[in-house]
Amino acid sequence: MKRTEVIAKLRAKQDLKYRDFHSGLCPGTANILGVRVPDQRKIAMEVARGDYQEFLREARGEFYEELTIEGLVIATARMEFRERLRLLRGFVPKINNWATCDTVCASLWFRPDEYEEGWRFITSYRGSRREFGLRFMFVMMLDHFMRPEYVERVLQEVAAVRSESYYVKMAQAWLVAEVFIKFRELGLDFLRGDNMLPWTQNKAIQKIRESYRVSDADKELVKSFKKVRI
Repeated sequence: MKRTEVIAKLRAKQDLKYRDFHSGLCPGTANILGVRVPDQRKIAMEVARGDYQEFLREARGEFYEELTIEGLVIATARMEFRERLRLLRGFVPKINNWATCDTVCASLWFRPDEYEEGWRFITSYRGSRREFGLRFMFVMMLDHFMRPEYVERVLQEVAAVRSESYYVKMAQAWLVAEVFIKFRELGLDFLRGDNMLPWTQNKAIQKIRESYRVSDADKELVKSFKKVRI
């Protein structure tokens, strides 16, 4: 499918009220048309089922939704796993907002024999200087590696990155909260240590305390791990 066709489909689904609402959720993100995610997914599915390579060659990321559809096509079109990783390697540096990052991460998937190579791929972003390269790594862990055989490695990666970038810290806090909920003892041990910046640790504790999946006793317990911000 040609890029011009994709843009025409997006414009046909434009909702100006939604554009104004979503722009407030993605501060600093330019050229938001105002197309809801389910409609973006439908368009991406059409592209992925056809000659998706034509669109990927032409895609410029001029619009927020165009960039997201590019990522969704890479995530869902039929191709060899290593080809998907190759295309992702080119796509991740283009990510410039949390919504595109998180939508694409949630749409990727791994076969059982692909997890280890997928882990090596996402952890290659550990040294990234780009906010959304790091967020991509942590959201991918949240979506796909909250598994017994990976959870300790996930926590090691959280501890290894002391970023002051807001969207990285939010992803780390979200991830640690989920670890606590699903692997309570590992989460407790992690919170007891000096593993995160104070802001990130406190935000993780806030998310734990807001969860309906955590007992009242544990919500009180984690308060003792709050850090004083210096």
